[in-house]
Amino acid sequence: MEILKIGKDLSVNPSSLEWQESDLDSSEGSGRNVLGDMFRDRITVKRKLSVTFPPMLTSEMSKILKAIEPIFFDITYPDPKEGKNVTMNVYVSDRTVPVYCFDKDANEWLWQGLAIEFIER
Repeated sequence: MEILKIGKDLSVNPSSLEWQESDLDSSEGSGRNVLGDMFRDRITVKRKLSVTFPPMLTSEMSKILKAIEPIFFDITYPDPKEGKNVTMNVYVSDRTVPVYCFDKDANEWLWQGLAIEFIER
């Protein structure tokens, strides 16, 4: 069973998946008063998944990179807070992956270290 579903059709098993939840505060309604006490105007809470993938051939890498090409798309993943699989609408930031070597048997390049941050919209 694959741990991560990207869009409607692509299911993958990353080598790591790190869940993060962040508060987004208003810049005008948050800060410290003259006594140093913190006050907050929380606007919302957003989640981010930091995912890395094991080495893979160009044909496999291409499927992932094409699946994350839209500006916004859905992913489904196991959410530790909800205790079940959750579908989240996300976007991604920069995508970088170094080439590792050429696989003569597969006649394809082998890529390593694809890291993606899926950020809740």
